[in-house]
Amino acid sequence: MNISPTYKRYSVLAALISLTFSVSAQQQVQRYTGVVTNQQGQPLKNARIHLHGLQQYVYADEQGKFSIQAPANAELHISAAGYGDSFVTVGDESQLDISLTAGGIERIVVAASGIHKYNLEMATPVSVLATEELSRRTEPTLGETLKYEPGVHANYYGPVASSPIIRGLDGPRVRVMNNGLSTGDVSRISPDHAITADALTAQQIEVLRGPATLLYGSGAIGGVVNVVDNRIPRQLRANSETKLETRYVDVSDEKTVALNHEGSGNNIAWHVDGFNRDTADYEVPRFINDEGESTNTLENSWTQSKALNAGVSLIGDAGLFGISIGRLESDYGIPGLQEEHGEEHGGEDTELDEHAEEEGVFAKLKQNRLSMAGELYTPFAGVKTLAFTAAYTDYQHQEIEDGAPGTTFKNKALESRITLEHEAIAGWHGTVGYHLQHADYQAFGEEAFTPDSDSLSHALFALEEKQFGNLTVQLGGRIERTKHSAGAVELGHEAGMVSDLSDTFAAFSASAGLVWEFTPGFSWALAVSHSERAPSAAELYSNGAHIATSSYELGLAYELRDGEIEVSERNVKKETANNVDVTFRSFQGDLTFTYNFFYNKVGDYLYLSNTGLTMEDLEEGHAGDGSFPLYQYQQQDATLYGMEFEARYKLNNAQSLNVFFDAVRAKLDGGDYLPRIPPYKTGVGYQYNGLSWSADIGVTHYARQDKVAVNESTTKGYTLVDANINYDFNLAKVDMTAFLRATNLTNELGFVHSSLIKEDAPLPGRALTIGIRAMF
Repeated sequence: MNISPTYKRYSVLAALISLTFSVSAQQQVQRYTGVVTNQQGQPLKNARIHLHGLQQYVYADEQGKFSIQAPANAELHISAAGYGDSFVTVGDESQLDISLTAGGIERIVVAASGIHKYNLEMATPVSVLATEELSRRTEPTLGETLKYEPGVHANYYGPVASSPIIRGLDGPRVRVMNNGLSTGDVSRISPDHAITADALTAQQIEVLRGPATLLYGSGAIGGVVNVVDNRIPRQLRANSETKLETRYVDVSDEKTVALNHEGSGNNIAWHVDGFNRDTADYEVPRFINDEGESTNTLENSWTQSKALNAGVSLIGDAGLFGISIGRLESDYGIPGLQEEHGEEHGGEDTELDEHAEEEGVFAKLKQNRLSMAGELYTPFAGVKTLAFTAAYTDYQHQEIEDGAPGTTFKNKALESRITLEHEAIAGWHGTVGYHLQHADYQAFGEEAFTPDSDSLSHALFALEEKQFGNLTVQLGGRIERTKHSAGAVELGHEAGMVSDLSDTFAAFSASAGLVWEFTPGFSWALAVSHSERAPSAAELYSNGAHIATSSYELGLAYELRDGEIEVSERNVKKETANNVDVTFRSFQGDLTFTYNFFYNKVGDYLYLSNTGLTMEDLEEGHAGDGSFPLYQYQQQDATLYGMEFEARYKLNNAQSLNVFFDAVRAKLDGGDYLPRIPPYKTGVGYQYNGLSWSADIGVTHYARQDKVAVNESTTKGYTLVDANINYDFNLAKVDMTAFLRATNLTNELGFVHSSLIKEDAPLPGRALTIGIRAMF
């Protein structure tokens, strides 16, 4: 990877961490050992023992034994999949024996919280998909993996590219991260660009619903999706662990194999993971496509993906320092484009790529990623942890037409964050930090609808909390400066080319949250936030035909005058979101539930508006399909509000029932609905968890969406029925799990309202997945 001088200037951050890594911790620590068992006295292998307030944690071995370093009076959090967790405050006794109860609620540390909060303690609504549930839900795209979470839908560009929508917001308003840093791809620009983070090798996926701008910047004004893995190891293991999984899906002839290996020795921990996925075109319930043909196959929906990642860390009592490097390659068809492009390019015969003639237009994606992380525990008085994370991503996405690249997108991104977590000051505990984001984006070819751009953002942030009895108060703030600069842009035939376009924005965000556990097991939470978002470079400078959305897109930086595109003199404004969340939780006993109500008032909301013109109405100098409508970004105040609900009732230690519901309404203040807002969804399910067998069945209904924008069609409702069964067994001292999963059992024809190609890309038909996992 070629790293520009701009990136090299920031490499000093890594040097600072590596130099300070040798600083000794001042706080006295002691080693604690123990055993984790269930109520029958059986050891719980892989139970996790986490040092509360820090990133440090270890896993129990086959006998349930563990060993961990901790300061005096520290609190340990012990958890295991399928068991209620336990908190233990360490004292003089160095031997700890912990028993967990089956079927209880497990608190999960939310890495994206910034201050090691558990999911049940946060003022901001959060969902965490982990362990067995994550494995059951894993799909080739992140959007489809998460779409059953409350408040989450998918924009579904067929099964090849699907991004999460949180409370009706997506694209540049939802930040998709890998271990707290941006994935570095260009999935926020166009729905046909796949997200490079994959659920197949993840430990957990976190969804923060509502603004999360304090820690993660303008791009998180609608929410955050954080894919957490262990590619930079943060703990030493008593024994190495290897997970191997293979699966087959009949609806797409999918063949997938995945590997995850972790080990350690002599204060060195390592991690290796990788996968290979190969699918054919998906079968769908029979429907009439836009050509008037009856078909049961979604043409050009195949995928071929492979990835390999490796990481290593030096871990000591004073802290850790680690690096990881990864490579992803993915080829996938782009549904809906094979017909248009086949006619446009005349179907040249070339052997440059094996997919060109048979599969039509497809994407060829490559990404290299280098990540670093360092932590120092109590480096000096008053500081608990000094942490540094950074990632450099070199990304390329080509759209192959007739065997040759038609359009190429490149993005070189650097992101780094330094945080200092301090000891309590007058009872306030929290973190302060600095956040840098830099992206060098390029697009060239026939369909480069966005010009080259350079984006640089600097930010300072703080997040604090204090306990007042059973009331927790959380406060935070962020100051951010963002500058976008565009390369040469083609205007009308008289104006020619224009360059040196640039815009600078200063954004301020603040939040306040209260969590009141008014009685054990029940809590109210209130979160109030003011968030500001700088427009993205694409929203400012787009100027060209966007084939994936069948439109001509024009950014805020321009205006139309008599068919001519000119640089606008209007003042581009930031989006400002004022959001209120009210949450009620019950998390003890047989009945547990969460209600959440939200109201989000967005000033100067950015959206694409249909101008009523087509490309034919533009003056000479803009070639392309004249039938494409011309859309331009506009700003107008908008209001979004809605609710989420989920509940689980435990029939006994092995069986439970669950129900969930979410709904969002989104309108411009002038009265029109916003486009592609998902309908409400509701679902019910049954789960069984035995010693060797586990199973679940669920029914999810998506309502008809008739609250539509101008020139937008309604979408019929549909119901999906899914089921899953697992069998755990031991083979030659290897822990094995065989699983069988069925989705869309009734073969329902479903069209996703939030999809830009909904009429051409129905959901997959009845699918059967069979697979096996081995852990040794």
